[in-house]
Amino acid sequence: MNTSSKRFWAALLTCSALLSSTLAAPAQRRGPDNRTLNEDENRTLRWDPPDVDAPLHSRGSSQPCVLSSVLEQAGARANALIANLQNFTAQERIEYQNLGHLFHLAESDVGTFDYTVTFEQHKENVEVQEGRTPRRGSHAFPAGIQDVGLPAIALLFLPEFQGDYEMSCEGATEWRHHPAWLVHFQQRDDKPVRTVSFSAKDGPRPAKLKGRAWIAQDSSNFGEIMHLETSLTEPMPAIGVRNWYLSIEYAPVQFRSQKVRVWLPRAADAYCDFGDHRTIIYHTFTNFLLFSVQTDQVIDKPKTP
Repeated sequence: MNTSSKRFWAALLTCSALLSSTLAAPAQRRGPDNRTLNEDENRTLRWDPPDVDAPLHSRGSSQPCVLSSVLEQAGARANALIANLQNFTAQERIEYQNLGHLFHLAESDVGTFDYTVTFEQHKENVEVQEGRTPRRGSHAFPAGIQDVGLPAIALLFLPEFQGDYEMSCEGATEWRHHPAWLVHFQQRDDKPVRTVSFSAKDGPRPAKLKGRAWIAQDSSNFGEIMHLETSLTEPMPAIGVRNWYLSIEYAPVQFRSQKVRVWLPRAADAYCDFGDHRTIIYHTFTNFLLFSVQTDQVIDKPKTP
C-alpha cells in the first residue's frame, strides 16, 4: 500500500499527549434510543463517551435483520459517496477542553474554520485530504488544525474493508425517530488494521476499533450510515492512550440541480483518555458546498433527519 492510500485508509487521527484529536460530547447527545439534539449553541461540553457495548432496547421490526443485505447496501452507499463527490467545503465550529486532575479544566478554546475535504480517486486507491483555515475573528490552535478523518471513517463499510471486522446485527432500533438497523463491528485479530492510526514520533500506530452504526432501514435511505460510535478495543500504552472514543452524526445533503443526495458528518464528538488528563473536542458543520465529479454544484444545508 502506497503512502497516499495509507493516509486515507488509516484516516490518520492524532491523539497526542499535548492536545489533539478527541472530539467533544454534550450530555444531551447521549441516550441510545431517545437521543435528541438541542440547538448547537445550547450544548455544553461534558465527558460522556459512548459505551459501544451497552445493550440497547430493540424497537422490534416486522422484518428480520438480514446482515448480508444491510452490509451490501451500506457498501453501495459508501461507494456512491466516492463516485458522486470530488470535494466539499463547510463551515466548522470546534470547541475544545483539556481536563486535568479531578476533571479540573486545564485549558479550553473555541474557533470557527473553513473546512475543506478533497476526495481523489486513483487507480488502486482513494485519498482524502482535510484542511482547516481559521475564519475571521478566529485563530489556529492545536486541536483545531488536526486531520481527524471524519469523512473517511464510515468508509470502513466499503465492501473491500468490511472483512476486516466481525460484524453482527443487534436488531431494529431508531435514530432520531427514523428506523434503523444497529450493526456492531469489531476489528478481527487475523486481519490488517487499516481504518485508524494514531500519530507517534516513530510513525503511525494502527488502532483496533470496535463500535456500532445506526444504518437506515427505510426504503429511501436504506444502507445510509445515520450515526456511528467507536472506541478502542484495547489501550495503547506505547503512546499513552487509555481509550479514545468517537461519535459522528450524519445528515442528508441534497444537490439543488441533480437528484443526488449524500450523507455527510453534521456533528462529531470525540474523547481521549490519557490517564493523567482527558481531552474533549466537539465539531459541528454547516453551510456545505459540494462539488460533483461532473460539475460544481451548490447544495442545501444538511437537513436534520
